[in-house]
Amino acid sequence: MPQSQVTRELVAKMKLIPNPAIIKGKRGVFLDDSIVRGTQLKDNTRDLFNEGIKEVHMRIACPPLTYPCEFLNFSRSRQALELATRKAIKKLTGNDDADMYKFSDPSTSVYKSMVEGIRTELDLTSLQFQTIPDLVKAIGLPKEDLCTHCWDGSSYSGYC
Repeated sequence: MPQSQVTRELVAKMKLIPNPAIIKGKRGVFLDDSIVRGTQLKDNTRDLFNEGIKEVHMRIACPPLTYPCEFLNFSRSRQALELATRKAIKKLTGNDDADMYKFSDPSTSVYKSMVEGIRTELDLTSLQFQTIPDLVKAIGLPKEDLCTHCWDGSSYSGYC
């Protein structure tokens, strides 16, 4: 990505130019690798609705990013609170020191509430993330050989 914020915003805007002749009154399912801050996605969703799309469903290929990456620039943020997950968790709990582990487990009600908070903030019709077990299964390596820190804060034996 370019270093200039103005240039980054222009590049992001050019990634998705809605065609009302195709999307008006339709439902769309969009796929992305991750949601880091959600800024681009929120802008894109707004543009799609402004051009007449009826529903925007989002499917994310990785689990929710709950921890900034300590090893690569994948989810690097100045602060953990910039992550879409952390903003949703702060809205739910009212504090910055929530027990992050329970928000990493898709079987918990707080995880579901966090995802619903992100969905609402981004004005999506529906939102689903990949789970860590399904991602690990798709990769085909044992979890202990993978870095999952961004998703669950786990240490790893690893390859980062």
